[in-house]
Amino acid sequence: MGNEMSEERKREIGEDFLENWCNKSIKDGPDLRVNKSIIMFTSLASSDNLRQHYEKRKMENHAADRMEGHAADWTKSLVEKLSGMAPCPNLAGLGALAIAVFIDILSSTSNEESTKDALRCVFAEEKASEVWDQIDECLKRCRMHISDASEQRNDIKRIERQLSAALTKLKNSMLRDGHMSSEALKAWVNGAAFHIQMLIHLVRLGGIQSCDPVETLLSDYLDPLDTLFQKHKEMIKGKCKRRGEAMGQGITEYYLVGEDSTNWHIGSNSPHKYYICLEAYYNHRFGRQKSDIQQYFRDVSQNLQELVRQIGSFDVN
Repeated sequence: MGNEMSEERKREIGEDFLENWCNKSIKDGPDLRVNKSIIMFTSLASSDNLRQHYEKRKMENHAADRMEGHAADWTKSLVEKLSGMAPCPNLAGLGALAIAVFIDILSSTSNEESTKDALRCVFAEEKASEVWDQIDECLKRCRMHISDASEQRNDIKRIERQLSAALTKLKNSMLRDGHMSSEALKAWVNGAAFHIQMLIHLVRLGGIQSCDPVETLLSDYLDPLDTLFQKHKEMIKGKCKRRGEAMGQGITEYYLVGEDSTNWHIGSNSPHKYYICLEAYYNHRFGRQKSDIQQYFRDVSQNLQELVRQIGSFDVN
């Protein structure tokens, strides 16, 4: 017992490591959080965010063609698709996200990454391609039937089952088959967020009569996050290295090398400090992200009743 290090001392070592080294040489880890497009266009502020997105693209198109030829054609295509639509549930949540994608498809002048491209990049991992296929199909069907709630309901119900199966397959590949990676975990997190929004949209459109299935799904996706991040931590730690260098009087100095770096970040003559610093290294790169992901699902749960009652609006001018 006398040789064991107290939790307080471990925290002190970890904090010293973060203060002395992280700000100098350790970058933030790959972003595993829910993509901002999903957050923006399925939130309670979806209509406002969609309007801002449209106005930004409209300005870009007008700037690209002062003669109004391209810009006028671009606006005309939106009017044809969305004309006569009063505020309705179809335009909220997934409906708003689908319109944002449609705006970017028509707007070919933007120098920024399109909404669809941003989403596609989230699912670039080969193991996640099936998840992206279902999301891509869902967004396409929502665009096709943006003014027809009945057709949207039917298509989303069909695709929802396929997406659910693809997400289960992806999760099992990480937990059971040893295919954990930052890319796969990011794809699963975003696929889960999209899946939840599909069910919310079904409730919104009357395809599901209560929020019970959504609440169950929220729990199903929150529960495995700890286990998934533990596996992810093991994967990251396995890529890090402990290098030893002989010093005077037979002392060995241990160095932590990050999983994506050749820099030796810290030295210590105690192997215990290596493992403490390794924990601090992971928490610095991914700890906040894990908390943000958990908070996203909790926020959706807290705002669930308002989300399903949301009425979207979008006027083309």
